[in-house]
Amino acid sequence: MGMLRGKAFTFSNSETSMSDGIVEEALGSLGQETVSYVATCDGGQPRVRPMMLINVDDVFYYATGTSDTKVAELTKNKKTEVCVLLGEGDDGGSLRMTGEMEFVYDEGVRAKIHGCVGFIQGFWEEPQDPGFTLLEFKPWTLQLMRPGTIEVLRADI
Repeated sequence: MGMLRGKAFTFSNSETSMSDGIVEEALGSLGQETVSYVATCDGGQPRVRPMMLINVDDVFYYATGTSDTKVAELTKNKKTEVCVLLGEGDDGGSLRMTGEMEFVYDEGVRAKIHGCVGFIQGFWEEPQDPGFTLLEFKPWTLQLMRPGTIEVLRADI
């Protein structure tokens, strides 16, 4: 048993055993801003797009335009999967996280994220801009494939 963002997590895996450090290892591979691929669902059709994963104080956020299609999709279905590529070329690995998106309305959180992530300010001048949607990604599980391997390590968060 371990802790992440104040919540206990346990490991489950039918493919390989895990150590308590796998969650820390996986999340340690992420910077404050990391390109990721986000899957939503439109009816029964998955939709995948690149988005910047923002990691502030071990909480994951996404910034997007309020009128973007993904906002409408997430309003109907908050379940999401995120994939981050690790390493390069043939030695690449990946981190996949499954969870849900929550819309962030708290003005303090919106101001904090707006103020510390430069690209957001390039799109929206103020955190109260009605065209600015801030999402918090809350992962339930993760799957780590270390660069240079094909072994998948899993953890429930």
